[in-house]
Amino acid sequence: MATRWGIASAGKISHDFVTALGTLPPDEHHVVAVAAQELDRAKAFATEHNIPIAYGSYEELAKNPDVEVVYIGAINTLHLDIGKLMLSNGKHVLCEKPLTVNLKQTKELINLAKEKQLFLMEAVWSRCFPAYDALKKELEAGTLGEVLQVIASFGVVIEDVERFKYVSHIVT
Repeated sequence: MATRWGIASAGKISHDFVTALGTLPPDEHHVVAVAAQELDRAKAFATEHNIPIAYGSYEELAKNPDVEVVYIGAINTLHLDIGKLMLSNGKHVLCEKPLTVNLKQTKELINLAKEKQLFLMEAVWSRCFPAYDALKKELEAGTLGEVLQVIASFGVVIEDVERFKYVSHIVT
């Protein structure tokens, strides 16, 4: 039986996730519902992606017994509240990055997932790359020597992204 997904938010990142999910076999993954803060946006998203149910609140999505796991693609400041809502209603959660906005919130979400014995994951897709397994094996074998520090960056230029234009004017 296919994993039954709910989508929390009808924005661009959720569109990208559902589009990617659609490349997988339908007998493995099926999106059954989408929720947004505005019902019209959820309905438009549902129509575009052939999703049978659209909700105008995240609470309705959380109460849907057919949803097993929820992808959270809402704005960062809502991740904690939506994550807690979904976990509290027995839903597994895949949350877009960042998982929350600070360590305290992250610990709260992790502890709730552990308490409820539910899956919780931040959607850092690169973590699933085979390169991570290869690096782990090299570290465990000691072939790299003693690792004292690792510095990594993950980012993109956002100055031309429409939704950030106002923010960039404030920062500069």
